[in-house]
Amino acid sequence: MSATELALVMPMAGRGSRFASGGHRQPKPLIDVAGRPAFWWATESVRRSGVVGEMVYVVLAEHVASFGIDEIISSHYSDARVVTISEVTAGAAESAAIGVAALESSGPVAVNDCDHAFRVDGLRELVASLTDSAEGALLGFRSASPAYSYVALDVDGRVRGTVEKDPVSPFAIAGCYLFASPVTFLEGVARYRAECEYPELYVSGVYNTLLRGGAHILFHELDGHAAFGTPEELTRVDAKQLEQLLTASS
Repeated sequence: MSATELALVMPMAGRGSRFASGGHRQPKPLIDVAGRPAFWWATESVRRSGVVGEMVYVVLAEHVASFGIDEIISSHYSDARVVTISEVTAGAAESAAIGVAALESSGPVAVNDCDHAFRVDGLRELVASLTDSAEGALLGFRSASPAYSYVALDVDGRVRGTVEKDPVSPFAIAGCYLFASPVTFLEGVARYRAECEYPELYVSGVYNTLLRGGAHILFHELDGHAAFGTPEELTRVDAKQLEQLLTASS
């Protein structure tokens, strides 16, 4: 794996209770979004940048048994590895850590949620920065909704932290999180467990732990973003917009 390649980890081991409550039988990663499973849009948003190498998906055993999620992933990405876990974890950060620990590569890592699509110009340069001068990077989009996590920036635009469900800046955090290496992420998660003030372990919270340790974290505004992480967001999905996001990323 070259210095500019990015390992992609997709933590997809939640139960998606909001979709289940709304009558969706399939787990969230497999819900149909404009004719494709949700995870495909999220994967392609990163993969089409041309920098992705190793890919690992973390899924629940019950979703393998009931829905064949492992086979569906393999039908789209034959070279990806699927890690199966038996129980729901304490949060996306813990699920991601299982996937990151399974990586064979030692370079930059993207932990990517399965419920969004986006366009990010300049990802190759951002990944190169992770190997040179930064321990991590956050991607974001403009919003004022309290439904999202937010990046806190100082007057010079430098990242000083992340906040859950509170619009402390104009930029909500997109669910694609970049780290300089597996070690950077795993050591951050280990410390974050003891410091986390929320009922679950959010990936965005790992950055606060890294920042307290003196890490340099970059921020990059996305060039387009579409979320479908809740039933309400799914109803607003514009198929043409999704296609345009991926076409622009190709």
